[in-house]
Amino acid sequence: MPRSTLVALIAATTLAAPAFAQSDFQACLQSIRGDALQQGVPAAVADRAFQGLTPDQKIIELDARQPEFTQTYGRYVGSAVSPDRIAKGQQKQAQNRALLDAIQAEYGVPPQYIMAFWGMETNYGSFMGDFVVVRSVATLACMTKRREFFSNETVQALRILVLDQMTSPQMRGSWAGAMGNMQFMPSTFMKWGVDRDGNGRIDLWHSLPDSFASAANYLRGVGWKPPLPSSEEVALPSNFPLDQADSSVEKPVKAWAAMGVKKMGGATLPNVDDPSSILLPAGWRGPAFILYPNFKAVMNWNRSTLYALAVGILARQIAGGPGVMQTAPTDDEPLSRDTVIDLQMRLAKLGLFSDEVDGLLGPKTRSAVRLFQKQVGVPADGHATPDLVRRLQQAAR
Repeated sequence: MPRSTLVALIAATTLAAPAFAQSDFQACLQSIRGDALQQGVPAAVADRAFQGLTPDQKIIELDARQPEFTQTYGRYVGSAVSPDRIAKGQQKQAQNRALLDAIQAEYGVPPQYIMAFWGMETNYGSFMGDFVVVRSVATLACMTKRREFFSNETVQALRILVLDQMTSPQMRGSWAGAMGNMQFMPSTFMKWGVDRDGNGRIDLWHSLPDSFASAANYLRGVGWKPPLPSSEEVALPSNFPLDQADSSVEKPVKAWAAMGVKKMGGATLPNVDDPSSILLPAGWRGPAFILYPNFKAVMNWNRSTLYALAVGILARQIAGGPGVMQTAPTDDEPLSRDTVIDLQMRLAKLGLFSDEVDGLLGPKTRSAVRLFQKQVGVPADGHATPDLVRRLQQAAR
């Protein structure tokens, strides 16, 4: 699991961190040590890594923070897919063309996607994190409520110390334990890491062959298949049913084409049966995208829809393709989690929403928003805007 997937998981599930005593921390480390020894980690390696180890309070604080706002499509993609990131991606791709072509031949992942992930994760290796990974994952295992997940990550981190003959201080990454150019979690490293340069070590910090091949191996492993991209901007016909524009609605690509959906610019969609969806990430006033099967592979890397869209948009432009032609509405604003909770409660009061009130704009909340939009006679795109919130507040006092 790359770092960004983990951060999305943490953002969605974090609860207030419970209080643990130092003795509890040491007892937790001893439990993890026992699991590590069962998986072949020498006692001397575990003892050296755990010697004098204390929880990192900064990690506990970072873990406890909840994101206050859900970013809009326009703001997120505008920041992630910057002219500088596109230009640097093109430069890095040209510099590593032979290696990337060889990796594409073996794994089926186009060079521009490897570059896009690299750019999104670490800005092409310029910042990989400076936390001691073993301390990070041990802190999260023993001082938060996700003990099982991070205990395993701690064991895998110890296995990497053995595999790559590293010391714990040498193995550094993000506060959540992700490492190297592609920000792999220790378990992802152990399952998908590749020694491409053949030096007997998997080095995701200094070896671009290892980093790129590991990324491609992971993507192929989670379902990437050529030749379709992950997503593509499309133009919808004027009579397109907006309730069909949702990632939960799948049709064969050629079925969307039969409904009048075309590539932006007028070209026809591929005449294939691959399952696909239409998405309006900024509502009916913004761009529309078709999500091909490889979008799900990108979502395995990071569960954020906006991240996955940004990867596809960045990859397309690194490869020399056009940017997004339809601009996002400039008045679109992010909604705070408290606002979304209020929205869900008001929709429930109107009998339109019966799921968990969690402050997340998931598929069921979007469906309820569509029902309300139909009631008030506005385009039913399922996109919650500040204007819709005001209408809802008037309707469900």
